Amino acid sequence: MNKTRITLLIILAVLFSTHCHATWSIIAVDQRTGEIGIAGASCTFDVSGIASIVPGKGAIVVQAGSDYFARMKGVELMHQGKGPEEILTAMKDEKFNPERQQYGVILLNTDTSPLVYSGAEIQDWNGEKVGNDFAVMGNILPGEQVVLNAYKAFNENRDKPLAERLMLALKAGEEAGGDKRCETQYARSAFIMVYKPQDGAILKLAVQGIEKGGKPAVTLLNQQFAFWRKEEGDKE
Repeated sequence: MNKTRITLLIILAVLFSTHCHATWSIIAVDQRTGEIGIAGASCTFDVSGIASIVPGKGAIVVQAGSDYFARMKGVELMHQGKGPEEILTAMKDEKFNPERQQYGVILLNTDTSPLVYSGAEIQDWNGEKVGNDFAVMGNILPGEQVVLNAYKAFNENRDKPLAERLMLALKAGEEAGGDKRCETQYARSAFIMVYKPQDGAILKLAVQGIEKGGKPAVTLLNQQFAFWRKEEGDKE
């Protein structure tokens, strides 16, 4: 368990920029439990650098031509208690090359739905589907079904914990075709991270560096997740 629960300071220290040019991801909050989560997958070496969670506040994703400084600007403003529109506007500053990026912003304690922005230079297929407390977005996908299936899987499993819903959504995206550059591998890297206010820690599981043509990263991550859930169940 110590290997899968990482303190906030370590998480914030290691999430540097990566250039994930083809990705699908889900950002979500649980208003009832106060949990905040992100899951994503890509045909790149390591996709986890697209994401930041600000405990008690919300989450940010910067994917496609992912820019670390755009994401950190969003994190800074989220810490300051700014609203999603102001955060997104700041991240769209020209110095961050926003037209090459796809942004997702979600806040925990607000009535505002998540915001997603897809730059004009992002390759097809790209797009998003936004709910009241979660959003699914992607780029360089075989079609919109990746996003639609992930959205449906998350939304139709509201009786389950947030982490499980995120994993189901990511898996549904894989089954719909994932990152089109990876063909039937669907993704070479994948991750899930969930902030749990009960213990002030972030669960993070990740698969990265899978060789092209190797095992599907989301399937491997799902196996990790199933093992983690069993460990948790054994401790209850």
